[in-house]
Amino acid sequence: MKTFTLFFICIILSSCNHFEFSPNQTFDSISLKDINATNLKRLGSGVNDDTVKFVLTGDSQRSRDETVKLCRTVNAIDGIDLVVLAGDITEFGALKEMLWISRTLQDLTMPYVAVIGNHDETGRGKESFRNMFGELNYSFVYGGIKFICHDTNSREYDFNGQVPNMPWMKEQLKPSQDVTGFVAVSHVPVNSLDFDSKLREDYMASFAQTPGFLASLHAHTHNHEVLYPDKSGIPYIVTSSIGNREFLVIQIVNNKLSFERVPF
Repeated sequence: MKTFTLFFICIILSSCNHFEFSPNQTFDSISLKDINATNLKRLGSGVNDDTVKFVLTGDSQRSRDETVKLCRTVNAIDGIDLVVLAGDITEFGALKEMLWISRTLQDLTMPYVAVIGNHDETGRGKESFRNMFGELNYSFVYGGIKFICHDTNSREYDFNGQVPNMPWMKEQLKPSQDVTGFVAVSHVPVNSLDFDSKLREDYMASFAQTPGFLASLHAHTHNHEVLYPDKSGIPYIVTSSIGNREFLVIQIVNNKLSFERVPF
């Protein structure tokens, strides 16, 4: 009996790195780190790429099996440069959920990046996201297109007037020699009750006043829709959820944006 007990204790101790003891845990020895930065380095600048073609998807929570199928479908499409996961990686902001999805997305043959969703900010999910993916607000340029990835989960901050971060956003929208066009990527769309109504007009006006601004891209509602909430003509495009087995393939050529809905 003593031998068995000692054997059992050894198993437990040697397996500690494979258990998440608390839902408040934000990192462990098997967690991935800096996924966005690592994949953007792999993506490169695309200076010689005159066609920017990427997948917009989102809301992978409770949809690991569907995420596996998404990866297979995307890998079979020619010319995809990048996959953008527009938030709600998790349902409860738990580290283990984030790890399941990020491990699954490693099956993609192209790089992917993620923005944070409102469910990802549940509990200590924000810290888990920072550890695993990186900053909540970040930008990068590929093929002359600047992707402005940011947090629009205003409700999670009690509508404090600081999310989305408009000073940061306006700085990102300034012209630059290496940028011909702009797209914004976030989870919560501007027409949602979860978006801070005090910032709505400034948010849309900032895009409308930016030459070369092409589209604002979102998830959150779990259903595809295209919105034109002001007179600028700028589309606010929402992708369906991974659970609904549909994503968007977005293509930008000569600063003209088009997209296709792809079921899987």
